[in-house]
Amino acid sequence: MKFSVTGDKLVDALSKLNSVIPTRSPLPILDNILFELNGNELKLLASDLEIFIRTTIDVDGKKDGRVAIPAKRLLDISRTLTSASLSLDVNDKNRISIKTTNGKYSLGGEPAEDFPVPEEKTELHRLELEGQMMKRCLAKTIHAVNTDELRRNMSGILMDVNQNELKFVATDGFRLAKIIKDNFKPQTEIEEKIIIPLKTGNIILKLNNNDDTLLEFDDIDLKVTFAGMEIYSKLIDDTFPSYENVIPKDNDKKLKIRKSELSDSLKRALIFADAVTKRVKLEITNSSVQIKADNPEIGSEGEETIECSFISNDGKEDFDKTPFVIAFNSGYLLDAVSQMETEEINVSFGSPSKAAIATPSEQLANENFIELIMPVRVG
Repeated sequence: MKFSVTGDKLVDALSKLNSVIPTRSPLPILDNILFELNGNELKLLASDLEIFIRTTIDVDGKKDGRVAIPAKRLLDISRTLTSASLSLDVNDKNRISIKTTNGKYSLGGEPAEDFPVPEEKTELHRLELEGQMMKRCLAKTIHAVNTDELRRNMSGILMDVNQNELKFVATDGFRLAKIIKDNFKPQTEIEEKIIIPLKTGNIILKLNNNDDTLLEFDDIDLKVTFAGMEIYSKLIDDTFPSYENVIPKDNDKKLKIRKSELSDSLKRALIFADAVTKRVKLEITNSSVQIKADNPEIGSEGEETIECSFISNDGKEDFDKTPFVIAFNSGYLLDAVSQMETEEINVSFGSPSKAAIATPSEQLANENFIELIMPVRVG
């Protein structure tokens, strides 16, 4: 195999694959990247056996071939030669020579046949998503994914697609994020639910720059294609929790508050809250909310008051007389608030033991986004 390529183009391709290369693996071959040259098209493949990432770049091809090249060494040397033109030549013993105008380097490779490759399936559902839709839906929900390996059915993002809407949902049992794209019309008739693993979701977010995206999937495998990238992943083979019953439909108390003020106040409260529970208490009156946090173990406490509007559905409750008191994990509440894109946000409450629902003050067209946060004991 022999080809020439600029250092910056090679670094860009290698950097995209680097996120899937395992730091420790029982299979030494996975420390490599598989190079496959056909004409002027160079395909690079990396894997940790759970996920495969392939990217394609144009090069000046001289001789077709395949070889597995140590990823870290190649990336390290390429990063120091971004402005140079590199010539890579691989002999029949998988020895790689790298030449530049001023230097020559060599390293040992591995047989391409030893590198695992993803299974290519033909009978898959196809779903095409325009521009930013895939990235937006993942970004709005991924923070709520469970990271406890014992609850495997929550360790990914649910994608629920049908003829009328596209829905992404994530939960860890203490909070839930859900985004619905209404008036969604898939190109073919699909009514399917899949759970995308957390790691796969993070890789898509990292590599997708609001590109048009093609998803191909069945009950076991997922292939995601965009902008010269192919990501192959196993799906989570489990049943996502029945979450709809957890979302309260009759929260009768409505809080309207400026996002920036609430966010800044919660960040300060988090400094003084218990390091484990991160508990913050909200005492809400008709026109203000007092945010309190303390950590008796180190003797820290803080409180501040910010303006708001707080009313009940019937308008008869006087919260100046009897404030509404509820407590949350301030980290979870802050995560929910940070997802809102409007200057003001709405939060609905039922009782101090019932989940609260946060929404932007105004939803985007054909979109419905909510954050659910379970309260903690007021204490």
